[in-house]
Amino acid sequence: MSLKIEVTTKAPGYHELVLDGKLDTETHGQLDAALKKLPVTTARGVRLNLARLSYISSMGLRVVMKLMKDLKAQNGVLQMVNVQPQIKKVFDIAAALPPETVFASVAEADAYLDMMQKKVLRGD
Repeated sequence: MSLKIEVTTKAPGYHELVLDGKLDTETHGQLDAALKKLPVTTARGVRLNLARLSYISSMGLRVVMKLMKDLKAQNGVLQMVNVQPQIKKVFDIAAALPPETVFASVAEADAYLDMMQKKVLRGD
């Protein structure tokens, strides 16, 4: 499955990106490219609408975390809205992991995140 990204400017310096599909190893570059087209360096706020995002991998998480870091450095704000439960679980895990947590590979990290998202979808 691919990733579809709808970008709109809500007001000068405020942008919204609606993500539809999977944000993973194969598609994270699409989000990175869309963000590079925005004037993120002068953005005051970016909203990610995740209502139609069904999956996120460690590479997708990395792009979002970089965006958050870049916005914070310039006193901008990142908002994430309509976050699906399995996606929220990934962000909860990322926030709860100690900084020294290490996975042997991207594949191992993605396998862990995949397992956790499937548990949420099953209701475990």
